[in-house]
Order: sequence, then structure tokens, then C-alpha cells
Amino acid sequence: MIEIPKQGLLKKLKLSGDLPKLIVYCSTIIAVSVFLLLALLSLLNVIDFGNPIDFIVFAILSGTGIYGMFEYLHYRRIYKIDSIFPDFVRDLAASRRAGMTFTNAILFTSKGNYGLLTKEIQKIAQQISWGSSVEEALTAFAKRINTTPVKRTISLIIEASKSGGNVADVLDVAANDAREIKYLEAERRANMSAYVVVIYVSMFVFMAIIAILAGVFIPTITGTEAQGLSITMGGAGQISQAAIIQVFYFATLVQSMGTGIVAGIFEDGHFQSSMKHVFILVFVSWIVFKFFVGG
Repeated sequence: MIEIPKQGLLKKLKLSGDLPKLIVYCSTIIAVSVFLLLALLSLLNVIDFGNPIDFIVFAILSGTGIYGMFEYLHYRRIYKIDSIFPDFVRDLAASRRAGMTFTNAILFTSKGNYGLLTKEIQKIAQQISWGSSVEEALTAFAKRINTTPVKRTISLIIEASKSGGNVADVLDVAANDAREIKYLEAERRANMSAYVVVIYVSMFVFMAIIAILAGVFIPTITGTEAQGLSITMGGAGQISQAAIIQVFYFATLVQSMGTGIVAGIFEDGHFQSSMKHVFILVFVSWIVFKFFVGG
């Protein structure tokens, strides 16, 4: 009886592709927690450096920066894998036509060179050689990549292998289908990029208006003449310029986060893509108010 080697937790995480994600999630939670704790300590006057708003902004930047950069690199890698995937499916079809079983066809194809896809195919072969079924290995592969073309193609391959029909023909159809979906996604991304540019331009115009108001309008309504007029007309007294700018600061930060989320969803329909846009817009807002407006 052949003994199947047991997979350790670390090995399972590596094969499933969850290890880097786990490290990034832990790093993000730690960084955000540290800055939020500093914000609380600053608010309670326990520490005498920095201010609560800056620490909250740093918490947002650290969270969206670490997680956003990981997701950006991840989706960039997945995009390249998606482009090569139809070639792997076609080679798999050719191996089936040569008379190999479906399992042997996968193991044979895993020895080829498919760029970034090569390691993912080798993971499929490793899972099969360690006792996993072909269906389990392919399903795990689809979960790791997690894109529409790959999930649809893998679903077609699994159903074709179960039915016992002409798997090679199904694989050719699946490869053409994956290529067509990739073309449609690229076309959609190109069309939606114009809307992302419009969102950025509108946000920068909003910041410019806030900067002009803070530099010209707000000093006028909070000056000595405005205070005298307020007292004459029975007003409550002095209007604080710092308080008004702080309200603008909060409004800009909220606007930056909302606009970043919308830009990411417009870009490719994924919420994860919003993180890099939130990071950029919040960082620019912090720079504008910290060094030009005064927040």
C-alpha cells in the first residue's frame, strides 16, 4: 500500500496561495492598530508628539498602502496569467488527443514553460501527485486565480472529464472562450479608464477650490472686520479659522475615500482595486492640507 505524504499547514498555505495573503493581512492589521492606538493616546494627551488626525490618516494610508499594493501586484500577476492560460488549455487538449489520460496530460503539460503560469500548473501537478483528485486540484487552482475566464474554463474542463465525452474538443472550445473573455475585459478596462481620469480630475479640482477658499475667503470672514460686524449684529463672537479648515479637512478626507472606492470599481469592477486609489487620494489630501492649507 502506497502511503500518501501528509501536508503540513505551511505546505497547504503555500499550495493554496494563502500564505502571502495571510502575511499581508497580519501586517495590515498590526500597522493600522498601532496608528489608531497612537491616535487615541494623542487624543488623551498621553503622548505629546503628533496629533490624532495625522495618526488616523497614517492608519488609513498604512492599511490601504500595504493591502492595496499587494492587491495591485496580485491582480497585475493574475492579468498576465489570464493571458497565458488559453495556451495551457490548448496544450492540454493536444496531450489528450495524443492518447494520454486526463491526469497524465496535466502532469505532462506541467513540465512546459508558461511564464508566470508555470508555478501554478506545477502546484496542480503536486496536489495530484500527493493524492488529491484532478477535480480538487483544478478547483483549488481556480480559487487561487479567481478570475472569470479561469473559473469558467475549469468548470467546463471538470464537467467534460466527468461526462466522459470528447474532452479535447471541449478544451479547444474552453481555450477560445477564455481568450474571448480576456479580450472583452481588456476592452471594458480601456473604455472605463476615461471615467477614472474624470474622477481624479474632479477630485483635484475640489482640492484646488478648498485651497483657494482657505487662502482667500476664510481669512476674510474670520478677520477683525468680520468679528466686529458679527458683534454689532449680535453674533456669538469670534469665528475660528482653524475650525473651518478642519471641517474642510475632514470633508476632503471623506471625499477622497469615497472617490477612491468609486474609481476602483469603475476601473475593473473589483473593490480591492479601490485601495490604491484611496491611498493616492488620501495621501494627496494630507499633503495639501499639511503643507499648503494647514490642517
